Amino acid sequence: MWEQYPADAALPPLVADLTLRDDARSKATANQLTTEVREANLLAEDVFAGVYDTGDGKRVTVFGTTGFRLSPEADAEDEMTRLTDTYRLDPSEPVETGVRGRHARCAKGHTDGGVVVCTSVDHGSITTAVFTRLSVDDSARLLEVLRGQIVTNG
Repeated sequence: MWEQYPADAALPPLVADLTLRDDARSKATANQLTTEVREANLLAEDVFAGVYDTGDGKRVTVFGTTGFRLSPEADAEDEMTRLTDTYRLDPSEPVETGVRGRHARCAKGHTDGGVVVCTSVDHGSITTAVFTRLSVDDSARLLEVLRGQIVTNG
């Protein structure tokens, strides 16, 4: 638990083959998500949000918070519940993270031609992303890569 908290977050300009978008629409999306995430996590320390894409049109919208989380498993379930109506999510399924104290869940959504929403929560942060044009397994793997580049512990 204590190796996961405290945590800091910063969006890097590049993650794997993803580039952080800097256009007005992406910034507006990120600002809206920052507001929503802050409202849903009143005790959050840092809040982050950004839109990434690839050259071949895949898009990833990532958002989350840092701050102490007593119950990561329940928080992962709560995050997916919070997003169910927005993305018309199927029931979420747990995803193995291989990290003690970190819990992840993913679900297929039915907006914008189909999305996958995944969240990863540990005792120091929550990272959630909406993926287009990726499978659930690929989305779960990419979320862990994103989380590893965005969130630093200790």
